[in-house]
Amino acid sequence: MTTTKKLPAAALPAWEAYQAMEQSKQTHFATLRQLEQKYQNGGNRTLAETVHLEKLLQTHSERVAAFVEATRVLKESDRTAHQALVEQLALLNARLGESQEWH
Repeated sequence: MTTTKKLPAAALPAWEAYQAMEQSKQTHFATLRQLEQKYQNGGNRTLAETVHLEKLLQTHSERVAAFVEATRVLKESDRTAHQALVEQLALLNARLGESQEWH
């Protein structure tokens, strides 16, 4: 995931936290999709898969918390950089929404 505009240096830790959060979400969802295919073909979830999913969810939860904290700190310390980050995220998410097909 790359930026589409240059962010102020103060916003980079929050941006990196956002990227890590998105990566962990995608990893978790990809694993869920793989398991769903397994179940549709008659397979059962193993204990190892359950533990793996729990770890993925825990990692994502930790990354969400880190992003929330990074944006809170940024908002308190540099409102201009915070606003630039918010605008960047809004632009990114608008583009993601446009690129997804809904059936």
